[in-house]
Amino acid sequence: MDQINALKGYGKVTHLELQLEDQLPPPSKPNFKIPNHKSLRLTIAISAVVLTTLLIGLIIAASIYNSTGKKSPNSADAINIVCNVTRYPNSCFTSIISLNSSPEPDPELILKLSLQVSLNELSNLSRSLKTLTANGGGEALKDCESQIEDAISLVNDSTAEMGSGAGEKTLTESKIGNIQTWMSSAMTDQESCLDGLEEMDSTSFREVKTRMRKSNEYLSNCLAIVANIHVILEKFEMPLH
Repeated sequence: MDQINALKGYGKVTHLELQLEDQLPPPSKPNFKIPNHKSLRLTIAISAVVLTTLLIGLIIAASIYNSTGKKSPNSADAINIVCNVTRYPNSCFTSIISLNSSPEPDPELILKLSLQVSLNELSNLSRSLKTLTANGGGEALKDCESQIEDAISLVNDSTAEMGSGAGEKTLTESKIGNIQTWMSSAMTDQESCLDGLEEMDSTSFREVKTRMRKSNEYLSNCLAIVANIHVILEKFEMPLH
């Protein structure tokens, strides 16, 4: 190229050389554009929105984790988790939450409270049956009263089974098996009571069935909790003692 320019200066450039010069590619231009102020502001604004959204998401996630995460549930969360394994989660939660005084999540304590709720309601039912029997309820009602007393005894045994002395474990496989058997038998006692009243065509059948609704739900909740105690403890990352 320099040679051609030099020849041009001397007026000696041939037709072929001019043809070659025409075929040479033009000098390349820079392949970038300087953004104008409007597009730059738009890019910054979009980036700010994205970063803000991510930050809010992280804050919400952290809040949810702290309040309901598996690592740090409070006592109310723990009751809710345990009651979710039952057939009557609402009655389970409302009956236990008022008795719970511990701020720490404790599935074994929740089971104890569930047993206490069942015992209280069965005692109320027993008093009602005694009143009905005293007013001439008949033999079927007397049998029913006896069966509810047996159910109360079984729940008392279950509560005592969760007690622990020096060097004794709160829950063992043997204790879990015993409580499950006794709570199942307590539910059978209630069913037998109603079956007897129905067979004898007792006028107290419907009234007793209505009064028994809560105790039936509470016993069912206890049985579900103890039957699923291994799964519940795993959720809280607590080994069986």
